Amino acid sequence: MTNSHERPVIRGLELRYVLVLALLGWKAPLSVAELVAAVERAGFSPPGRPGKAVADALRWEVRRGRVLRAGRDKYIVGYVAKVTRYRMQTRVARMRTHGVYRPAA
Repeated sequence: MTNSHERPVIRGLELRYVLVLALLGWKAPLSVAELVAAVERAGFSPPGRPGKAVADALRWEVRRGRVLRAGRDKYIVGYVAKVTRYRMQTRVARMRTHGVYRPAA
């Protein structure tokens, strides 16, 4: 595994997409630590405190219904429409090939 400093840092929408896709791939409850590892396996690094960044991103997706809490520190995929899944997969693939897009502030 490469050093976390060599991986691009993702946050916000990109982080949420990677997390939902990881849950879609497993179809079993995953802990926050397992999801942090999944983000790193995908070639990215969560910002700051990784566990907190992932938990915050999951909270947003729980409100959308794409992720469900399966207990304390356990999450499972909820309902993700086909077109949404395709959009997520396309954006993550684009991030892998072209890098993470960051608009100028």
